[in-house]
Amino acid sequence: VRAARVAANFVRMAASRVIAGAASISLPIMPVIAAMLAVLGVFLAVMGAFLGSNVSESTVSGVPAEYEADVIRAGSICQVVTPSIIAAQIDQESNWNPKAGSSAGAQGIAQFMPSTWASAGKDGDGDGKADIWNPHDAIWSQGNYMCNLASQVETAKKSGKLTGDTLQLTLAAYNAGLGSVLRYGMVPPFEETINYVRRIKELAATKYTATGTAEGGTVGSLEPKLTVSGGIVSTAGITPDTRYPWGQCTWWAATRRADIGKPIPGWGNAATWAGSAASAGYTVDGSPSAGSVIVFQPGVLGASADYGHVAMVEEVRGDGSILISESNALGLGVVSTREISASQLAAAGNGVRYIH
Repeated sequence: VRAARVAANFVRMAASRVIAGAASISLPIMPVIAAMLAVLGVFLAVMGAFLGSNVSESTVSGVPAEYEADVIRAGSICQVVTPSIIAAQIDQESNWNPKAGSSAGAQGIAQFMPSTWASAGKDGDGDGKADIWNPHDAIWSQGNYMCNLASQVETAKKSGKLTGDTLQLTLAAYNAGLGSVLRYGMVPPFEETINYVRRIKELAATKYTATGTAEGGTVGSLEPKLTVSGGIVSTAGITPDTRYPWGQCTWWAATRRADIGKPIPGWGNAATWAGSAASAGYTVDGSPSAGSVIVFQPGVLGASADYGHVAMVEEVRGDGSILISESNALGLGVVSTREISASQLAAAGNGVRYIH
């Protein structure tokens, strides 16, 4: 729907120019309008196919209505940079003021420096020019620029030049420059940058949370909540599933599913669960939800090279990360929690599946 609105805006503006041009040379206007309507139909179909797999139908709380479509579009270019992150950055950079300026020379709603805008500025609303003071252009450019930084961060991580969470490194690069991040090999030890990264993640998780179907899955938390201290889960009062050997990952996943009122059959070793669940009629896909079983194929994200691994999704967050509970990751019978970032999930690809 939002992709269609954006496409419609592009075509509407183009139509106005064509009609004006037609009038200036005395061409009949109605045939021109008919032609443009035909183009609109084709263009919307193409845009829907092109953006449909990336543009979320979610909403983001706290975003001014006039910028919501821009934020969701800009936050759907790559998986690491979500609409919640885009919104949090704008809040921090300009407090949604399209006329904001800084003493350092940054301009507009996304606070681009003119030198950066010269190469990163894009036409976000289809009016034929990239204007740093146009919020629609600036937000679209922000999303593209952030995803470009994320791509460079991933490349540097693979070559061993950087270590750490991709999103945090990308935010640090936006604030302090990629050169500073590369120089230190991590988030630079600058108080401003450290606070910037912390603040953006905090805002994205609280003020600008996504609702509905968001990047990374359906945002939500599992009930009843677990009692956790220092990352270790208390299993007191939870009835264990006796079909699996005590303390194994499969034992906990089956136990927790029964605990939330969604018991599952016995499916053997962890690596076989996704296929067995699909055969049994369960929905198995690549989108997490609170209460789904996450199945790790052998060797993926620390899973056993022989048996794979299963765990429970306790939370799906607006930034695409998830919180899981699992057994035997820290020792037999030890149930613990672990956060897996959106970038880690993206890198795992089909190596992780979710049983709903």
